[in-house]
Amino acid sequence: MKSGKLMSVEAALGDVGDGARVAIGGWIFNAQPMGLVRALARRKLKHLDLIPAPGSIAPDLLIGAGCVRSTTCVFISFEQFGLAPHFRRQAEAGSLQVHDIDGPAFAAGLRAASCDLPFVPIPDLGTDLPRHAPAFYRELPAEPGQRRLFAVPSIRPDVCLLHAQQADELGNVQFLGPPFFDVMLAHASRKVVVSVDRIVSCATAQRANHLTKLPRVMVDAVVELPFGAHPTASPSLYRSDERHLRAYLKACRDVESFAGYLERYVEPASHALYLDAVGGSALAELGGTHAVSGEERRSV
Repeated sequence: MKSGKLMSVEAALGDVGDGARVAIGGWIFNAQPMGLVRALARRKLKHLDLIPAPGSIAPDLLIGAGCVRSTTCVFISFEQFGLAPHFRRQAEAGSLQVHDIDGPAFAAGLRAASCDLPFVPIPDLGTDLPRHAPAFYRELPAEPGQRRLFAVPSIRPDVCLLHAQQADELGNVQFLGPPFFDVMLAHASRKVVVSVDRIVSCATAQRANHLTKLPRVMVDAVVELPFGAHPTASPSLYRSDERHLRAYLKACRDVESFAGYLERYVEPASHALYLDAVGGSALAELGGTHAVSGEERRSV
């Protein structure tokens, strides 16, 4: 049994246009929806308002490709490899509007959207963020002696891009590792698109129904993309590709090198061509899974 939720990248993202508010799930070097992100970059969309969970290459690539006008984020970083080059460069130049908020405010804004509320309160944590992002930290009236509270307005993305390890034929999405902010992002968003490394049978999903964090009623589109999180990891299936991440950072040093990176890894018209560019031996070193089909799916 199959549903209309299983579709191609082009069909899943076809109605995402210029100026959309795009959320990106995952966590730094884990489960970034890279196949979906590359598809957006390939379309050369403009003026996107990016709402990424703490991430690395996914938001940075879209910023570098000229797709983003603003971002509401906790941080974008390559951690042990250094700063996010395009994010830093454009933030410093003033060509990227940055709404700098902390984790509690990020979660509160998503919770407000998912509950259809105008705001959710959070306590004052004693940071300078209310001064730097006053639109996201609106002080609430308080009685003398009470702890100061801020109202964080609803954060409602137009579309949410996620990556999970598997989904069944009806579109029920299963995570084999931590879901990070992904479920909250999905609850808050108007549309949810999830790439998965593999499609499994409904019977397989039902035998481990505790892994289903996003039931099909919460998902608008599922796209089967083996290694769809590469070069980040897909927990329990394959590790992050540190060699590729370093190559990306090296390519970001100047305009010509980054144009070459985009030509090699983003402009190819399909995910299969991207995997060809990465190379089977490089993917095999990550301990990766492969696409399964037919009877193989029944035994996963």
